[in-house]
Amino acid sequence: MKKILYLSVFSLIACVTLFGQPQYKSKYPDIPIVDVHIHPSGVGDVSKFIKISEVIKQKYGSNLAFWVSMTNHPDESIAELKAAANNRILFSATQYNPHRGLTITPEEVIAKVQAGYVGLKFLFVAPYRILKEGEEGITRIDDPRYEQLFSSLEKANVMLNSLHIADPNGPFYDRKTWMKDPVYYWTQIRAFENVLAKYPNLTIIAAHGAWLVCQDAQLDYLRYMFSIYPNLYVDISATCNYMHLMNRDNIRDFYIEYQDRLIFGSDGGRVADDAIDSHADRYANFFAILETDQTVNGGFFGNTPTQGLDLPREVLEKIYYKNALKLYPGMKNAMGLQ
Repeated sequence: MKKILYLSVFSLIACVTLFGQPQYKSKYPDIPIVDVHIHPSGVGDVSKFIKISEVIKQKYGSNLAFWVSMTNHPDESIAELKAAANNRILFSATQYNPHRGLTITPEEVIAKVQAGYVGLKFLFVAPYRILKEGEEGITRIDDPRYEQLFSSLEKANVMLNSLHIADPNGPFYDRKTWMKDPVYYWTQIRAFENVLAKYPNLTIIAAHGAWLVCQDAQLDYLRYMFSIYPNLYVDISATCNYMHLMNRDNIRDFYIEYQDRLIFGSDGGRVADDAIDSHADRYANFFAILETDQTVNGGFFGNTPTQGLDLPREVLEKIYYKNALKLYPGMKNAMGLQ
């Protein structure tokens, strides 16, 4: 009797292990995946992303092939960083915290792009995350003090990539605060739309789905923006964390309808020495959400159960790499694609 009981308990544990977290194996090992949103801290981190990609290929079959770094690396280390990534990485020029004024001129951005960078990261997060209480600064992205920069980029056909706008979370270390002031949030979104309207030929990739991916109504607003502004794209980094807040069929329809405007990104950052495997697992969670209809415990971050979108192959190809090839200068040659 005890043996039967032990066997039953063991079987139950095995079932929980098997069905509690889906066993993902890519159906598309031939599709290269480009991650356009990572934050490596230096050469050591860059080399770890290569190791992560090797674990992913061996364990899950996915082909994580290339990255774009959003970190402000010193110019003299770029060659070393590229070597550490086997030349599988590109770099963005960066403008952090422009609320306190610009630290890079339009001429410097254009010179960097001519030297091989792939646009300008513009970190205009919610001002209350940057400015201290009582501190004066720039609080809207449509502020006239940015006009020269944006107009110069538009004229020079330089992309504003990884534009961060309207983060609905609270300040750092208080991330559970969620849209405490929706009027403030939508004021930021409307200011962003003013920029899109004023610079119609400026190509913009908004990070994290422009933070219009946490409610069905927000997703409808992003639909509207895509329909009006043809040079707007979004990366989907961190967005799978919030899919459980929306209707799954609505999200899937959105991904299929706007497959030409979505680009894969993870928001992966510093990787600890003992976190290679766990980082690979986080990528696999994200891939499973996009490629299967399984319920996955968490995306790249978090552990909230989320049903996968089971996207068609042609949609995945665009999100994983084809849209990135279209937008990022030099990526196609760097990846050795025809």
